[in-house]
Amino acid sequence: MVEDPEIKTVTYWSVSILQSRTAWVNAAAFLVAALSVTDVWTLIPTRYLPWATALLALLNIFLRTQTVRPVSFIAPGSVAPVMVARVGPPAPPLVTD
Repeated sequence: MVEDPEIKTVTYWSVSILQSRTAWVNAAAFLVAALSVTDVWTLIPTRYLPWATALLALLNIFLRTQTVRPVSFIAPGSVAPVMVARVGPPAPPLVTD
């Protein structure tokens, strides 16, 4: 397959941020963190905060591996075009055998 090197962007179709599992996990994590501030209400005891943070990081990494589409602030159930810079093959090495 020969590709046109003149094409500098590709089009991805984004979904609503309200349909993103990663966005919902992050929103829930923000809510728990905001409520865990000692001045508000302690949901997570201080000794468990490093574990909760590590678990959230692992969950975010997993969800990002499952996500193939960008998200946008659009109505749920609709899609929007997003122009993304095209990633081409790497340049050939300067020195070869």
